[in-house]
Amino acid sequence: RSDLIWLPPSAMGEGAGYHPKQYSNQNSNWGTRSELEALISALHNAGAKVIADIVINHCSNKSTWCDFYTMDFGSYGVFQPDASYICADDEVNSSDDAGACKGAATGSNDDGDNWSGARDWAHDMPKVQEMFKAYLLWMRNVMKYDGFRYDKGDGFNNWHHDNYNKAAQPYIAFMESYNSTETIKYGIDQANKNLMALDFGTRWDAICPMAGWNYKKCAGSGLLGIGYSKYAITFIDSHDWFLRPDNENEFGGRGNSIALKDRLLQANAYILGMPGIPCIFYPHWKVYKEELKAMINARKLAGVHNESVVSDEYAEDGGYQATIRGKYGYLILQLGNKTTHTNTGDYSWLGDYQLAAKGDGFAMWVNVTDPPITTGVEDVRRDDVQCTKGEKFVKDGKLYIRYGGQVYDAFGRIVK
Repeated sequence: RSDLIWLPPSAMGEGAGYHPKQYSNQNSNWGTRSELEALISALHNAGAKVIADIVINHCSNKSTWCDFYTMDFGSYGVFQPDASYICADDEVNSSDDAGACKGAATGSNDDGDNWSGARDWAHDMPKVQEMFKAYLLWMRNVMKYDGFRYDKGDGFNNWHHDNYNKAAQPYIAFMESYNSTETIKYGIDQANKNLMALDFGTRWDAICPMAGWNYKKCAGSGLLGIGYSKYAITFIDSHDWFLRPDNENEFGGRGNSIALKDRLLQANAYILGMPGIPCIFYPHWKVYKEELKAMINARKLAGVHNESVVSDEYAEDGGYQATIRGKYGYLILQLGNKTTHTNTGDYSWLGDYQLAAKGDGFAMWVNVTDPPITTGVEDVRRDDVQCTKGEKFVKDGKLYIRYGGQVYDAFGRIVK
């Protein structure tokens, strides 16, 4: 299963929802509110947490450029935004297309990057902040979303993200900021590190070159390369360019990612083997589900997480190899033309590695040194209960640990 599911914008709006019109109306082009609530409930029952795509930088209008629908968040508040909620330097004050609304906006100036396609909210205004705190609390406690993905995260000063997250307490919150690694890091810092971000630097510098068989920048790129993996959401493709006729940024070029099976799977092995929180693109999952399941299993076996330590063995034009330390052991990631496990001698001090996932041009090897023990109530680490290591053995291609008269699988579940 997946731990987190990111859903598209669910508020009533235009098209895919990135120009919302009424936040409190959860009937959208994707389906009805009741269908959405049933989906969220089903995902929760399957053990997943659900992320809402939040579009609060800008908003579309009711009939003119300066009138809006009522935002009714029940006990959290009812708001009737008007032109005083719009940034004073928004196009509504300068464009002849604004009609009678031209010059009407009286909010504070935009403290981020302007979005010309809709009206930008004046987030420096206390009443705007109160509206969005109410919205996010309502999304958490009424709609039952667990976390937020903030669209156009550079559209306003990132201290607002910290403000909103402190109010709503999401399980996870991350932003889209289509910028350099340095700019994204600055935004995370502005939010007092109470915010994660899509790692565009890793995507552009490390992942995209894999489509051309180049692995030289797999080491040291993006947020992963500057010690900010704790805040990194790594990804390969997104709705912004997948199969878009007006955009060439799909992995391998427009319309190519699915067809480039070997290189696409290598890219997925990269994000699933490295620190950060990997985000698997659903169209990739639909086509290559079994291959991706094996990679996810390898990550979970070793317990790789967003602060895992990476030891890069080599990063060359033709291949990449690294050892990643997880909570439960080690994962060796191999990409490119050197994906035969020739370095076992170098790792003998770690014990035996098991091949967990393999394909054309990639391999993932796992050595579980400290598996969790399932107690029936919670999972605990072996060092938490101060016990010695058990005996490891392989049967029918699966790793088992014999300890204290019991046999555990690699996830710590009792099998005998």
